[in-house]
Amino acid sequence: MSISFRGLALVACVALCAQAQQEQPAGASPDLLAELKNYPHKILIETKRNGHWELYRMNADGSHPENLSKTPDIDELYPKASPDGALICFEVDEGAGDQRARNLYVMNADGSARRKIADNARDPCWRADSKQIAYLKGEFDKYSLTDFASRGIFIYDLASGQTREHPNKKIKHLYCLNWSADGQWFIAVVHGGMGFSHNIIAVEAQGEGLFDLHCSGCRPDVSFGDKRIAWGNGDFDVGIADLDLSAPPPKVRNRRNTIESKKPMETYHCDWSPEARYIAFSRGAKHEGKNLKGLLPEFPGVEATGWNTCIADAHATNRWVQITFDGNSNKEPDWQYVKPSRCEWFFRLFKW
Repeated sequence: MSISFRGLALVACVALCAQAQQEQPAGASPDLLAELKNYPHKILIETKRNGHWELYRMNADGSHPENLSKTPDIDELYPKASPDGALICFEVDEGAGDQRARNLYVMNADGSARRKIADNARDPCWRADSKQIAYLKGEFDKYSLTDFASRGIFIYDLASGQTREHPNKKIKHLYCLNWSADGQWFIAVVHGGMGFSHNIIAVEAQGEGLFDLHCSGCRPDVSFGDKRIAWGNGDFDVGIADLDLSAPPPKVRNRRNTIESKKPMETYHCDWSPEARYIAFSRGAKHEGKNLKGLLPEFPGVEATGWNTCIADAHATNRWVQITFDGNSNKEPDWQYVKPSRCEWFFRLFKW
């Protein structure tokens, strides 16, 4: 009896899904995969495959991965989808030797129509209306992988192509920049700059105020509605809390861990989903750095062998699932909003 090509493809798909279930690490919650299959939004990641870095997009459960960059001669990193899901801003490491540079590009959600928006720039984030991008300039003209090698905040307007600098010209050594939905605050990590040691801080978007949020850890992410914050609480946990940006000084309340990992498995790069229902994060074994020339695997563009992308239930503790399995430095996950179709809108209204 012959089997059609479509039938073989279906069998292969089922086999891959079963394999993914079997490969879940100890402590994971495979039942979360079934829940994620019905979640409409996508995941973007940086990943090192075939010897260079690419940007991949996949469904929330890790299915249907696709390469959005497809550029064997340059490295794409740190994808950040616009709040409306239509565009992606990202870092590009291009050139060789003394000409090596980290620049910023933007492209359509499907990877088309890419264009450069800034030279020697990093750590972009979007304004809530998807019309402007804030980013950090490189601290030095020479190319650097160090995550905090930055100086100043700059804002690029997509419509005009114009760039302006933040009013505080003394800003330096920030990384992992966020822009609050109300447009009034930037949230970031500072490392050894402006009188801080290693702190998560709030920066006035229109002024010069700097406020310590007293969150021990790094790499924060602010939810779409400014109500929650998530961050790496040390190397091994993901902390979440309520965020109050209503008046200075901003405050963080009701802290807890949603992921509690154990050595040597680190957790980094947390990112809130739309509706703050899930948190995507990177997970992998701790690298001591002795072979990384002082760099760490959590830095964008630094190889992190064995690291994979995971999704956690933000309303539970240690309810998470792994969605990549090749260990090819799958890092910096970012949720990409997918606009519902008319049929989906009708279903949601009817269900409500």
